[in-house]
Amino acid sequence: MVWQRVWMLILLALPMISVGEEATLRIVSYNIRHARGMDDVVDPERIAAVVRGLRPDVVCLQEVDKDQPRSGHIDLTQVLADLLEMEGVFGPNYYFNDGEYGNATLSRYPILEHDNLALPNPDNVEPRGALRTVIEVEGIPVEIWNTHWGLRPHERAEQSSAMLERMADDKSVLVVGDLNEQVGATGVDALLGPLRDTWNPEAGIGTVPVGTPRRRIDYILASPQIGVLEHRIIHDEATMIASDHLPVLAVLTIPRPSAEKDDDPAGRALFEVQENPESPDES
Repeated sequence: MVWQRVWMLILLALPMISVGEEATLRIVSYNIRHARGMDDVVDPERIAAVVRGLRPDVVCLQEVDKDQPRSGHIDLTQVLADLLEMEGVFGPNYYFNDGEYGNATLSRYPILEHDNLALPNPDNVEPRGALRTVIEVEGIPVEIWNTHWGLRPHERAEQSSAMLERMADDKSVLVVGDLNEQVGATGVDALLGPLRDTWNPEAGIGTVPVGTPRRRIDYILASPQIGVLEHRIIHDEATMIASDHLPVLAVLTIPRPSAEKDDDPAGRALFEVQENPESPDES
């Protein structure tokens, strides 16, 4: 009887024992120019084919249309979500031609919550925003900010500050998107205080222009506790035609919160039973 009880406790303890493991996340950033390629053809299926080849868990898209005449009045977020068999949310920032324009995040993991932060627009130019999602990656909540900053340095500096004020301090955070500036500029460098750049020199020099990429303005930034297994800028025949930016892929390891690792009552019970087994019930 005692060993039957021990095995029962082992089975109960297995899920708790595994909580200390890291989860792996494949994430892509891609400015898709409303699916209009370098050949001036709007082709969502071409964008989907590029993304599908990267096998992502999460995709952060910028320059996404909804009900715009130039892209055929389609809901581009939903079209791409259907093509990729993922869940999608859209954060509109700019309203014109009776349609919307903004960022979209697609995920094969559950999206627990999402909201859209309107970013500072000091010069009253094109409105910008940051789409915040909390995605459950193998049971771990991860806060992902998908954004597309403005064209002026002081505008981007204010947009960076606005995002920093809202970022979570109790979970892993990723900032993903087209920041329109390179490392060394005020806005990006402010983010690189609490976050790390997942890029490495072997990944590729730049994300624009697609033919001869020299400037890296598309990023995947991560909390320091997040590990980086791989970072690639995808520069090939398909990506040189699909959009005017190259997609960026990062493969990351997401740690489970330390509080969960310490809270292991089933594991403690298991070792207590093994060390102090009950006497067999002979009745």
